[in-house]
Amino acid sequence: MNNKQHSINGLKFYSGLAAGINNLLDYKNKLDEINVYPVPDGDTGTNMCFTLLPVVEECEKQISASISDSLDAIADTALDSARGNSGTIIAQFFHGMRKSVSGLDVISVEQFSSALNDGYKSAKDSLLNPAEGTIITVMREVANFSMELAQKENINFELFLDKCYHHSIQSLEETKTILKILRKSDVVDAGALGFVLLIQGWLNSVQQNTKIQSHHIDISYDHDKIDSLKKDVDFTIKNKFCTECAIEGNNINKIELKEMIKNLGDSMVVAGTKNRVKIHIHTNSPAKLYKICGAYGKVKDRKVDDMTKQEHTIHHNESGGIAIVVDSGADIPEEYANEIQVVPVRYSFGNQQHIDKVTQSTSEFYQQMKTDSNHPKTSQPTPGDFKKIYNFISSHYNSIISIHLSKKMSGTYQSGINASKSVKIDNIQVIDSYSASVGLGLLAIYAVDLKQSGKKYKEIVKKIQAHREKTQVFLMLKDLDYVVKGGRLPSKIKTLANLLRLRPVLGSKKGKLTARGVLYGHRNRVEKFVNFLSKKINPEKKYHIMIAHANDYENGEKLLKLLIHNHSNILKHYLLELGGALGAHAGPGGLAVGIQERK
Repeated sequence: MNNKQHSINGLKFYSGLAAGINNLLDYKNKLDEINVYPVPDGDTGTNMCFTLLPVVEECEKQISASISDSLDAIADTALDSARGNSGTIIAQFFHGMRKSVSGLDVISVEQFSSALNDGYKSAKDSLLNPAEGTIITVMREVANFSMELAQKENINFELFLDKCYHHSIQSLEETKTILKILRKSDVVDAGALGFVLLIQGWLNSVQQNTKIQSHHIDISYDHDKIDSLKKDVDFTIKNKFCTECAIEGNNINKIELKEMIKNLGDSMVVAGTKNRVKIHIHTNSPAKLYKICGAYGKVKDRKVDDMTKQEHTIHHNESGGIAIVVDSGADIPEEYANEIQVVPVRYSFGNQQHIDKVTQSTSEFYQQMKTDSNHPKTSQPTPGDFKKIYNFISSHYNSIISIHLSKKMSGTYQSGINASKSVKIDNIQVIDSYSASVGLGLLAIYAVDLKQSGKKYKEIVKKIQAHREKTQVFLMLKDLDYVVKGGRLPSKIKTLANLLRLRPVLGSKKGKLTARGVLYGHRNRVEKFVNFLSKKINPEKKYHIMIAHANDYENGEKLLKLLIHNHSNILKHYLLELGGALGAHAGPGGLAVGIQERK
């Protein structure tokens, strides 16, 4: 693009936007750092980059000289990958622009300004209660200013962008005065800054060989001031879960849909087209949201982030910058919940999908197992699920230790490996736990304990890898029907076991869930299980144990009390409910026990 150019095509538009996105990527961590509104969850930069990076990485082959076709591809790609409040807003902004240039191969400055205005209106309409002093404010100010500029004769694209950029900086600075929390922290709105960085990057790309040069944005801020404010101000999060999904359907009524879900929470964005809608909302009821959305079409790309955990991750990083990550196949006591990041496993009953331990409680899970003819099917987290968590963590930590379900039981470990290759962080280690459920939970707790005792990254990794062989898992089943339906036990074995009144004890061995023993008779099964487990506990060593019950607290508590009574060398013990990842195979009434040697 030269400084005489008064129109652009799809190729030039994409080239400029790609430069803007790359500029945004350079500032990802700074955007996360200053993210204090609407909640201080520190992920605005990560979400905006997650939304727009696929435009650079995947969209190029769909770009042509036609501005209409190119914006179609850009808008669709951004919507598919949209994450977070600001990410979903920016995706809807491009959808507004695409409508404005529909059928055009090239656009003039005047048409570009109209597209910016339509983009702003579309983004604004996607919000329930647009807040002033945010990205939507800067979008409006730039759009309005661009309409005035476009009326001037002989203004070329470079000068047009230059003037829009400088006006955007002015509008950006004003966000500090509009929102109280931004004024107190002396920072601009993170989403608004992301939008300005897109314009800056585009402008810089066309000014490389000209005399007009854009000024750098002052992104200086006081780290201590922000941290102090985040800790001192009451950031009570009324709606715990940052929840997202996409709906694919026909003639989806977005206005009606917004009305249906508006009372479920706040920070709501409903973006997209009549055939594909992307929803972002902060809510305490993700399951209710997904149920409502299901009436409008097929619900896809479900995502739920616990913002209370994110807030803790950001503001309580005091242990050497090491983050511990597991998948929800790990069962973890409540007291460790904020110390460990969790990548969710998903499961479904027929067409009804759930995110493990989020959209359905474990108690509700077991009740449905008893009544639903569909056996729950679990699905491992995708590399994209891991990448989302890893990217968020990398903005706040220097190292990641990610411990997961045995690769002989699930593909979860491999998903983590694949995702880790593209994460920019000093240290990241993905570890095969050789275990599941309470065994995986015990390893995660061990990692947290090592971190809190001051151990360094490499030492923790080494100790976790060595401790896998010292961590055992055993599972006693009440009913063999579920493990057969889950494909973990042949039906003929079930028939024989029932005939002989036997109950196999399953356990992890070299990372594989297999039969480790057998209990005779159906009476006094807890006592018999205790006798079996006692043979695995060396009186000369010390242990931590974790017991998880599948909707059977009474027998879980009984099992724990008997083990503690019989073994004084059990240093710590935990009792919790067995999660859906293993519970899908155990069924109601199952009891899982993790035994881990400790010094």
